[in-house]
Amino acid sequence: MKKSTITYLLFLISLATSGQWNTIPLPTAASFRALKSFKNEIWMGGTKGTYIHSKDEGITWEVKQVPGAENLDFRDLIILNEKEIILMSAGPSEKDAAKLYKTQDGGQSWEIILHIKEPKYFFDAIAWDHKKGIGYLLSDPIEQKFVLLKILQNGSKIEPINLIHFPTLLPREAAFAASGSSLLWMNKKLTIISGGGHYARIFQSLNANLTSWEITHNEIQADTSSGYFTIAAKNKNHFWVAGGNYLNLNSSEIPIIETKDGGKNWTPIKSPLPNNYYIEKVIWSSPYWIVTGPAGSYAFHPKLSQWKKLSESHYHNIITTKHKIIGVGAKGQIGYFNKSELQALFFPKK
Repeated sequence: MKKSTITYLLFLISLATSGQWNTIPLPTAASFRALKSFKNEIWMGGTKGTYIHSKDEGITWEVKQVPGAENLDFRDLIILNEKEIILMSAGPSEKDAAKLYKTQDGGQSWEIILHIKEPKYFFDAIAWDHKKGIGYLLSDPIEQKFVLLKILQNGSKIEPINLIHFPTLLPREAAFAASGSSLLWMNKKLTIISGGGHYARIFQSLNANLTSWEITHNEIQADTSSGYFTIAAKNKNHFWVAGGNYLNLNSSEIPIIETKDGGKNWTPIKSPLPNNYYIEKVIWSSPYWIVTGPAGSYAFHPKLSQWKKLSESHYHNIITTKHKIIGVGAKGQIGYFNKSELQALFFPKK
């Protein structure tokens, strides 16, 4: 099957008022969760094997489909450089959905670099060490133990990591593959956040080969549809973790928590979200923390201790670029929020 390619030029003259998400009209009904940026490059991945690419921070876009991946749902991706990208398919291996694809020519062609056919695999997220060119692929637990794979040589070699000393998981505990952000590599340590069990928990590695781990947080009750969904770093010491219940989008008993010592100690943030809801993604876009979920998106200014709602939005995932916040969601919902308008929300002109 030939790849279908559609290129669109978007004139960034918006009729939206200040402080609004601006819709990017693209010809796709796919739902998107995978989203990453690198310099001016933006990549998105979604259902039906669909991916979207911009080389110029969203002025022009290409909508494409990976041949043979029409039944797959891409929920995370890694941008290695301008030409090399890895797409992660999230789905049960029993349905032939546990796959990684890679392009070495900017999306002109794709190859499968990992295809697991053994049962019980379901990929959740990828974390990447760009300095060493090494990645870590997290899969759902098998026999109550997470599965972790190491991606070497930019995807040329993939090998399992033996989690010898990993804490026993709770019944039904797992990582959510919502926005590909249940895994964080920082300070030469890997952090995994969980849900689905009786408690939402945080695990952190203790050694370089990732064989030993400890639980650094286990105080928040959860259930099969709730827990922690997303972790993000402001710097090497300051992280936020957020989540909720994906069956209850407008309410959440899962607080946003933070660490300021690299993950050793966690506490609820001092200025909680005014309308606590299901949060699927959190990012740091200096000087703001920004959270999003299908029920809406908010920005938080730490120095002002203020939250501002970013108009109506229903995005699963967001990323920051030089001038914009980019959002993706269900049924082809794609948009951007100008950072200059974000600043105007907190510092309106008199």
